[in-house]
Amino acid sequence: MWVPELGDDAATRTAKVLSLPTRAAILSLLLRSGAKTVKEIADVFAIHPNVARAHLDLMVEAGFLATETRRRTKGRPAKVYFTWEGEAGSLAETGVVQPDPKQANELEVEMRMLERMLTDSMAQLNRIRGLMEEAKEERR
Repeated sequence: MWVPELGDDAATRTAKVLSLPTRAAILSLLLRSGAKTVKEIADVFAIHPNVARAHLDLMVEAGFLATETRRRTKGRPAKVYFTWEGEAGSLAETGVVQPDPKQANELEVEMRMLERMLTDSMAQLNRIRGLMEEAKEERR
């Protein structure tokens, strides 16, 4: 029996990133506040830095965040995570629009993320329906 591959398309990646409240909250924080280090994010959410790093790396892999290394006055350079502010990067391409910082509030950001999840979920649902119809026709 042929099984359609549901794959790792944009809808799946978006759902994977935003399915956990912690990841959605991290994205919301970075949309509002700008770049942060793993330690800063871990401190805000009271989680271990390795847990924060795992969430952040998955979000980078899915195209929601970018990283860069910034030099500090002392100590090792810090890796910071940030959204694609002011650029036509992956975050805008996935439909999560960077709000105006003066008007942004937590509910607006959460609403935008939820709208994107719903849009991606509907696209995924329609794709699966199409695959199911193709499979039915092949059986006839």
